[in-house]
Parts: sequence; structure tokens; C-alpha cells
Amino acid sequence: MPRPIATLFALASAAACTTLAMAETAPAQPGALTVNVTGLHSTRGKLVACLWRSKPGFPDCDKSGAATRLAVPVGATSMALTFTNVAPGSYAVTVFHDEDGNGRMKRNLIGMPSEGVGASNNPGGMPGFAKSLFRVGSGGAITVKMRYLFD
Repeated sequence: MPRPIATLFALASAAACTTLAMAETAPAQPGALTVNVTGLHSTRGKLVACLWRSKPGFPDCDKSGAATRLAVPVGATSMALTFTNVAPGSYAVTVFHDEDGNGRMKRNLIGMPSEGVGASNNPGGMPGFAKSLFRVGSGGAITVKMRYLFD
């Protein structure tokens, strides 16, 4: 092989390897996270979801600390909510069914939720932050099942 062609071939191979290495190590880009909510027992009020990156304030969407809060009118007993521009990382999601539409979770005399609630990974009992964590890459989807403690 003449020398100029060998040099050109070596340069092309190096460029291809560099491009491949860059593609493999490129960080994941922010994407959309869809939260599919099932088990709503009525179509009244709003569905409020909070996306948590850290534990302070968790699981109470009424307190500060949630990375992002969404509130949408309830239109069906199963719904999909979408958080946009979610950076890759670990997150937890809490959801409550604000049936009376006042923007806050209604509680009974001892502080238990009297409206429907749910959390990512659908842990039983009081949701802990660590039990609710899940990984997000460049977007994705999870399902949260609503629980109603008192009907």
C-alpha cells in the first residue's frame, strides 16, 4: 500500500474509534418521565404528583422540597402524567388525589391522608424515600397505584 493511502486509512480509523468512544461515554440527556396512575376511585378534583430528588419534605407534596409538582384535572380512573426535562439520576414520586380540589392533601384528626395517595415502587404502608427511589435514564415510565385509606 502506498504511504499516503496508509496514512489516510490510519486517520480514518482513528476518527471512527474516537467517534465511537465519544458516543459510548456521552452522558444521558434529560428526557420525559411518564407516571401512569391507576386505581383512582372517582373523576372528581385534581391529581397532584411530586418528583423528588432528595429526602427533605418527602412524601408531603404540600411541603417544600419536591423537585417538580404537577396538578391536572382528573378525567379518568387511570391517567398518565408527564414530567419533562428530567435529568438522569435517582428520583421518587408521590401522588395524591385532591378530590376536593383545594390543592392540599386532606387529612383526618390523627394526620392520616383521607384522600387517595401513592408512591413510586408502590411500597406498602408509609412510603419511605429509599423504598420509593428509582433510576431515570433519558426518560422512561413508571406506574403508581392509588391507595385510599378511608372511603
